[in-house]
Amino acid sequence: MPHIDPLSISSVAGLTCAVMAMVLWGVRRSLPMAMPGVLPWCLAPLLCTASSIFFGLEGLLPPFLVMLAGNALLMSGMGLFYVGSQRFWQRPCSWHSWATAGVALLVAMSYFWQIQPDFRARTLLFAGGMAICAFAHARLLHRHGKGFSCRLMVIVLVLLCMVMVLRASTTFWFDEPGSTRLMRAPMQQIYAAGFHLSALLLSIGALLMVSERVRYEFEHQASHDSLTGALTRRTLFQAGEKEWSRWKRYARPFSVLLLDIDRFKDINDQWGHPIGDRVLQDCTALIASRLRNGDVLGRYGGEEFVVVLRETGSAAAWTAAERIRQALERQALADIPAYTASIGVATVTDADVDFSALLKRADTGLYQAKASGRNQTVAL
Repeated sequence: MPHIDPLSISSVAGLTCAVMAMVLWGVRRSLPMAMPGVLPWCLAPLLCTASSIFFGLEGLLPPFLVMLAGNALLMSGMGLFYVGSQRFWQRPCSWHSWATAGVALLVAMSYFWQIQPDFRARTLLFAGGMAICAFAHARLLHRHGKGFSCRLMVIVLVLLCMVMVLRASTTFWFDEPGSTRLMRAPMQQIYAAGFHLSALLLSIGALLMVSERVRYEFEHQASHDSLTGALTRRTLFQAGEKEWSRWKRYARPFSVLLLDIDRFKDINDQWGHPIGDRVLQDCTALIASRLRNGDVLGRYGGEEFVVVLRETGSAAAWTAAERIRQALERQALADIPAYTASIGVATVTDADVDFSALLKRADTGLYQAKASGRNQTVAL
């Protein structure tokens, strides 16, 4: 790249970062729900653009001011990408410690500009600091993020870290104390291109993460009951039909629990519907806490809930139902009335023609539990 100087690379990257900042800002304003982390992501490419503008004023402003402001803005932009990811994935935000480290880094770079001028020392400090920031950001996303967008950002950050380490480790071999960032050495071009290209790709990654989160939220709202968080009736039947297919293909048994809160109408009439809603939420949470990974909990309608127990025979299903019923019976909270539940249990057999037939047997068991005095478990 002998015909491309770092200033041109910085200018083009700054322009594209400005465009991405506007796109992210527009997306943020149109989001249907509040989403933490998006504002720092909007500001990060803007700071990278501002850095490019300062670097482009070389010769018009004092060189020390260009160096200090340009690097400060660039570090702040990369730091905001990291802060945005911390907030987006709801991790503890450590921007105070990073800001302190950034200020210390700028002070050290100022020393090697004013007191003991040495381009190599400044490059080592800046590239080393950015490598640490990129590594910490990649580690965060690798541990807590998920989806294609996170993998993309991790790859970008790892590559950026490698470029920064390479630049920092070779500066004393390829540079002179009086060198400048505008020199057209291949290593400086790779350094400038890698840094500014990463800012653009991180903006794209942030945009993709926002899109994935919006899609997930809409899919979750479509498949989960808004009050209790349990699966909706439609999604519940889809899960049940899937287990039915596994049973027909692999002969792996499964069971269904149909649970109904006893005298729920009396709770609504005596305590009011807000308390009734609290009872439904508490019941859902307690049932979910007694299930295994892979079991399915859905709201069948009103105060009725269905549990699909994967690879569970009749004896284990009865035990699970009794464990839930007894836990509900013993539940004692100060802000909601005591309540119980009746449960019907059915385990799939060759006589069942489909999932609905199995659920009907569980409903018959529930009816018998109600008729026998409630707060009971009946298996059919």
